[in-house]
Amino acid sequence: MSDLLSISDLRTQFNTERGVVEAVDDFDLTIEEGETVGLVGESGSGKSVSALSLLQLVDDPGEIRSGSAEFYHEEVTADFADRYPGGVGEFVFPDEGYVDLLSAPENAMREIRGGEVSMIFQDPMTSLNPALTVGEQVAESLRLHQYGGRKKDSWWNALREITPKLGGKEVDEAVLADTVDMLEQVGIPEPDSRVEEYPHEFSGGMRQRVLIAIALACHPKLLIADEPTTALDVTIQAQILDLINDLQDDLGTSVLMITHDLGVVAETCDRVAVMYAGDIVEVGPVDEIFHNPSHPYTYTLLESIPDEDKERLTPIEGSVPDLIDMHEGCHFAPRCPWEQPECTGNEIPNLQHGPDDADHRAKCVLEDFDESEYGEDREGIDTGDHETGEKLLSVDGMKKHFSRADGLLDELLADEVESVKAVDGVSFDIYEGETVGLVGESGCGKSTAGRTLLHLEEPTDGTIVFQGTDLSELDREDLRDKRKDMQMIFQDPLSSLDPRMTVGQTIMEPLKIHDLPEQPPEGDTSRKQQRRDRVIELMEAVGLEPGQYDRYPHEISGGQRQRVGIARALAVDPDFIVADEPVSALDVSVQAQILNLLEDLQNEFGLTYLFIAHDLSVVRHISDRIAVMYLGEIVEVADTDDLFADPKHPYTRALLSAIPEPDPRADTDDRIILEGDVPSPIDPPSGCHFRTRCPEIIPPEGVDIEQDAFRSVMDYRERVEDRAINLDSAWEEAAGGGPADAETATAADGGRPQASTEAFEAVLWDRLFEVEPTGEPREVVSESFDHLAEGDWEAAESLLRERFESVCETTNPVLGDDAHPAACHLYDQPS
Repeated sequence: MSDLLSISDLRTQFNTERGVVEAVDDFDLTIEEGETVGLVGESGSGKSVSALSLLQLVDDPGEIRSGSAEFYHEEVTADFADRYPGGVGEFVFPDEGYVDLLSAPENAMREIRGGEVSMIFQDPMTSLNPALTVGEQVAESLRLHQYGGRKKDSWWNALREITPKLGGKEVDEAVLADTVDMLEQVGIPEPDSRVEEYPHEFSGGMRQRVLIAIALACHPKLLIADEPTTALDVTIQAQILDLINDLQDDLGTSVLMITHDLGVVAETCDRVAVMYAGDIVEVGPVDEIFHNPSHPYTYTLLESIPDEDKERLTPIEGSVPDLIDMHEGCHFAPRCPWEQPECTGNEIPNLQHGPDDADHRAKCVLEDFDESEYGEDREGIDTGDHETGEKLLSVDGMKKHFSRADGLLDELLADEVESVKAVDGVSFDIYEGETVGLVGESGCGKSTAGRTLLHLEEPTDGTIVFQGTDLSELDREDLRDKRKDMQMIFQDPLSSLDPRMTVGQTIMEPLKIHDLPEQPPEGDTSRKQQRRDRVIELMEAVGLEPGQYDRYPHEISGGQRQRVGIARALAVDPDFIVADEPVSALDVSVQAQILNLLEDLQNEFGLTYLFIAHDLSVVRHISDRIAVMYLGEIVEVADTDDLFADPKHPYTRALLSAIPEPDPRADTDDRIILEGDVPSPIDPPSGCHFRTRCPEIIPPEGVDIEQDAFRSVMDYRERVEDRAINLDSAWEEAAGGGPADAETATAADGGRPQASTEAFEAVLWDRLFEVEPTGEPREVVSESFDHLAEGDWEAAESLLRERFESVCETTNPVLGDDAHPAACHLYDQPS
């Protein structure tokens, strides 16, 4: 393979009042045609700035100081050379097929961006225009790069560009056809209907698919994916990564995958570049990087990953420097366990490692280092098995429904007010000294459950008994007093801290609210001094420096902000803490520091945790027991080891299967890819809520059908019930490919395009069934197609329900009270 992109000596800096931030410093990397290269490192390493630099998208006060990025595309460079024979300004277009992305003029970059090099940005909601339909946003790229839609820069043309064209106005049929085709390729159901919908009408996973469709619409040669799965659950992440891999195989696109998730890199990349403090410190084949890490930073980063065999994690000490006026030499030296005198003040060589046929280079003075020395002297409390005591918390039938009524008047006058069933009958116990993990996808009700059991949200129903006291029987004052024993660590450390309060004020706030400590005896230090001493004690307990007492949240790192949140929760000496996604927004190294800290504090202060997370590798490390939650209900509970060794519920199996393995040699061929998203909690599915996505849904007695085929039948049934099949589009497609003597199909609206019923049904089989049933089930589905051909939705729905109704939809499974219960009809149900 030849190099598609060759980056050399890229340097990008930001001129700030505090000094020059060297965000990217001496960045060298090549990407071959059809190759996937991972770019990994902690937050602040310069990964995203590197990608933005390649596309000349760095905003002021940033500037690219030096470097070249030679992008190979013979057709593009030849076209540029023909159109601009004398060049543009000082830039002369090359004739050998390469164009330098860093020095190319803006008019050239506009054609390259989106057309030849595309980017998937990190947050799908902020990256999509809420005022434009998703179809128009995909079509925009096609118009600009494939249909000659580029117009002269002017105010009027700018206004025309942002005016929606799809949905209501006549559009170019070719652009619309390509848009629908691209949305179909990325797995958007019924794309010919959904082109007219807006981003807020799509789920998080579907919005990410729209971004991928925009990026790949013009079949670019290079795709830059900047943290494409960071905000997604493991199940949706598995869908998206599988989709990117399939599209890459189909289109031959090269991919630069930017992420801090080493499991994603291990499963998707051919080569890996490790970045630290603006510099590439190691690059090589993915197997070499994971099994022969040759730079101390790479090794310590891999050691931070939670592992089932590790009783205690080994985080990297310290944090990424702020990149202002960096010293000569290795930037990692201040944190490196193997630092040598020659690491600072000198140029660091790129040494070759591994076998001769592997291009594996590490920017380090050491040929090798003694891995056995790492972590052997780390201080910390033994976090092995710990004793659990009496029952501390008992939750029985807890519900939390949010009314959708628009004000009190609407609630009084409406015949029936819909409610969001966020938590819908949850029961579990927690014992003193244990950690119970609560896991599930976003939207399943985990965070609401945590807030409700603390009475931060008023329960709709059920009982919550804490230390023998029913919390619903307490008045406002008694409940506030009880909260001294029940605290919460909130999910986002930045938004949960008041930006106008210093670290010391934030931690001290609970002491003031609860009037602690009690009035000191006469002659002792003042209460103000006692509180300050307590805050300093807490800061040291969670690993913060006393010198950070007067700093504000924006002046400390993400890991330090999370430590402030933990210190605040500890201030009133609680017995029980709800930790809501306390490490989800953190790098793997900082995550390891926080997990170790929580375990140390648990052993030191006898704390009990409800640990809410969607990262099962983290939950596995810290939890004694795990409860799995889906759409407001707990579907399985077990000791951690039992759950991972023998997951019973199909949803649990899918969650565990979707966890990225940080090992490129791991076998993931049997991975379970869940289709679709979590259903709406406003109207959850009948029976088992998971049945609409379950890969093991139970066929009715007497129906001989393969499991995969039955899943396809049930998906088709759901679309019939929701009227979510575009019959007009199916007739049009059938007419386009139908026989010459096609008959005319007539519908209630006055007519259909000419097509045979057989051609119409062939289109439905192709569109709606990944796996087609055989025998009698196929005949039933075919008969339902006949009803749809006549426009009779009710008849099709009735036929399918009568023949394919499953126990999973008629009867709600019960979670038993044995040692490892699962609410699933695949197992015996409690009487």
